[in-house]
Amino acid sequence: MVVRGSLLTDEDRELLRRVHALLEEVLETLEILADKELMKALKEAEEDVRAGRVRDYEEFIKELREAGET
Repeated sequence: MVVRGSLLTDEDRELLRRVHALLEEVLETLEILADKELMKALKEAEEDVRAGRVRDYEEFIKELREAGET
């Protein structure tokens, strides 16, 4: 059997690229969800934000400069 031309259209190739990217994202998400230590840290960070135990970027940089860290 002789096949001439491409089996996949440009549209097919683009769809496959998008599906591939989506599957990579799903796998990465599953890896994060399986990492108990990381999930614990994320939950603690969310609690810190809700409790107001955060500072904005400018405040953080100012503190670093005052401490001679930058």
